[in-house]
Amino acid sequence: MPTTGQIPKWLSWWRSQCARLRSCWSIPDADTVLQARLLDHQIQGTALSGWLSDTLYLAFAVLALLTGSQSPDWGLPWIAFLAVWMLAMHRVRGKILCRSDLDAGLRLRTVLADRLVAGAAFTAGMGSLYVLRDDVWRTLIAGAIVAAVAGGPARYARLPQVAVPWLILMVVIAMDRTSAVGRPVDAILAIALGVYTVPLTLNVLATSRQFVHTFLREVEAERQKEMVQLLLSDVEGASSDWFWECDTQARLTHSSSRLADVLQQSPAQVQGAVLPALLAAAGQTPQSADVLRQVLHGTRPFRDLVVALQVGGRCQWWSLSGKPLHDVNGRPTGWRGVGVNVTEAHEHARTLEQLAQTDTLTGLTSRHGFNEYLQQHLMPGPLDQPSPLAVLVLDLDRFKSVNDAHGHGIGDRLLHAVGQRLLPLCLADECLARLGGDEFVLAVPGSVAPSTLQARGEQVLAALRTPFRIGALHIEVRASLGLAHAPAHGADPASLLSAADMALYAAKADGRDRLRAYDQAIGTQAQTRARMTNDLSRVLQQQELHLVYQPVFDTRSGTPIGAEALLRWTHPTLGEQGPLDFVPLAEETGLIVQIGAWVLRQACGDAVRWPVPLQVSVNLSPVQLCSRTLVAEVQQILTETGLPAERLEFELTETALATADGQVTETLRGLRALGVRLALDDFGTGFSSLAYLQRFRFDRLKIDRSFVQPLHDPAAHTPRALVGAIVGLANALALPCTAEGIEHTAQRTVLEHLGCASLQGYLLARPMPVAALIRFMETPAAAPH
Repeated sequence: MPTTGQIPKWLSWWRSQCARLRSCWSIPDADTVLQARLLDHQIQGTALSGWLSDTLYLAFAVLALLTGSQSPDWGLPWIAFLAVWMLAMHRVRGKILCRSDLDAGLRLRTVLADRLVAGAAFTAGMGSLYVLRDDVWRTLIAGAIVAAVAGGPARYARLPQVAVPWLILMVVIAMDRTSAVGRPVDAILAIALGVYTVPLTLNVLATSRQFVHTFLREVEAERQKEMVQLLLSDVEGASSDWFWECDTQARLTHSSSRLADVLQQSPAQVQGAVLPALLAAAGQTPQSADVLRQVLHGTRPFRDLVVALQVGGRCQWWSLSGKPLHDVNGRPTGWRGVGVNVTEAHEHARTLEQLAQTDTLTGLTSRHGFNEYLQQHLMPGPLDQPSPLAVLVLDLDRFKSVNDAHGHGIGDRLLHAVGQRLLPLCLADECLARLGGDEFVLAVPGSVAPSTLQARGEQVLAALRTPFRIGALHIEVRASLGLAHAPAHGADPASLLSAADMALYAAKADGRDRLRAYDQAIGTQAQTRARMTNDLSRVLQQQELHLVYQPVFDTRSGTPIGAEALLRWTHPTLGEQGPLDFVPLAEETGLIVQIGAWVLRQACGDAVRWPVPLQVSVNLSPVQLCSRTLVAEVQQILTETGLPAERLEFELTETALATADGQVTETLRGLRALGVRLALDDFGTGFSSLAYLQRFRFDRLKIDRSFVQPLHDPAAHTPRALVGAIVGLANALALPCTAEGIEHTAQRTVLEHLGCASLQGYLLARPMPVAALIRFMETPAAAPH
């Protein structure tokens, strides 16, 4: 017995098989009208087929009775029954089967009943004769039965609903009668007849399916024909198009009255006129008139030849199509065609082209229009060299903060205001465009001195430094500019804009609100950056990442209290890369999430193997900090590696906390709930360090190396005071304080005197692989004192 869960599968399978079987004689998902029409086509002709079948039945019956030496006493009544049934059903077929206005289901049931009764009567009678006759006549009777069984489905194959039940009934009766004789050969004959039923049934279903497909093709052809006729009727009666016919000299021999209306002339003036001359007089351009004359003097059909005509003082656009006419001998006799008014479509296309050329937000040229401008101006000149041209690509600095603070509506108004302020700086032959987002571009054609372009760029930057007034808001924005020249930096629009984008990126990297011109160094740097970005996608698969550890020492005892995990990338061609070389790229591409997870898992796994249970510190990226799954991921790694949570410390930079929102705050709380320690790294380099101490709970502060480096100079009183203030603040908050970047003994002495709790730097220990760190821990003498 199938289980409860298996029943729907069996039911679904059964229903699909039933639907597949029904598709042999019906149209799935068709409406009742189409189904009834199909059934009517299937029933057509069954009246004649039924009459022929009954006649053959009667002939076989009479022949079987007359050729035997004895006639059973039921023979004549049997023949009489077949004859009466044939005559009765002949009248029924004439009254019911051939009337398509009657219910199709009733007609189908009538055909089915007729065939079942006639087939059963014939097969039962012939089977009884088979039992009574000798072997010779049994062979003839068996042949008659097989012929009836095979011939019936062939005549009714388009109606499997009738043919298959009729076939099965006849075969069952025949098998029963033949097996009643009791001879082995009769049993074999009965089995063969049953087996023969299978291919006959499959043939009926296949033939019916083919009939249904043919019917659908005929219906579709009929529908298309009706649609074409309807369209032609609409064109003739209601459209503004006109038909024309001319001789080999292009003189009109026939034209629709619409042509005279279009040309505002009488039909008599149009008739007999030369078509090209007639259209030229109506305002057609000489070029299109010449083209029309050429195609009419040829022998090939033409389509969509657009001409412009002046109709009622308004320009209209017409599309002409024509095909040549020939006589019975194949000689050309003229042309026949149609003129279609395409004015609306032409104006719509022009409107779309204008929209595509214009940025809807600012009214400046769009990216599409700017690309066409570049294509036109960068076309090769007489010496196959592109014309000189310079582009200045501008990108607003920190425009996202405007959208975040005031909404996209204010941001859009600001972009419009920027475009309007830049527009007066664009000369007549130049092109100012908005490429998208907050990116604009100015194209300056011709040979312009670099100093002039530099001055133009500074003029643009200066224009944007004046605050914008958007409603009640005063918004200050700055911009970065990238400059590139053609053909020196690119001979096509894509390469030229790419060079300008590289220069723009360099301007942003230099501090923003400035102009950078593309040079070889920028190109090399961009190529290296692109290459490293591409190579980053395979660092985990190629196992090119590894960790090194720099110990952190207690100031008083000089013994290690922990180690910071530092990431390194062994690039196959560039060599070992530090975090500053590739981590920003990983953050931009999102790969930092996978890389950060690998670093955390590797650091925890290494720390478990240390001979001394020291603390391991891992740097946490801002992208990781914003992840909703970070807490669960840390908990899973701690469980898998077996590292106690209190031995793991995350170092967070002020940059990571600058974008802190509700999710970041929740993540920090979740990490503390696990028992993980949090350290504020690079303390003092941001704008709101004290605010972070108030908002979040930390376990340690790390003094940035920029405060530590000047301490080796005895005259550096200000750095000494700043570090002393940071240490005093940390002590007041009961936070251990770590100074990093210790490279000189004087720095260490000052920090010890100021009371810094722990130290880290090259003077004490350089970053080392985990194996070297383990040996270092096992050698107390190696620790600084």
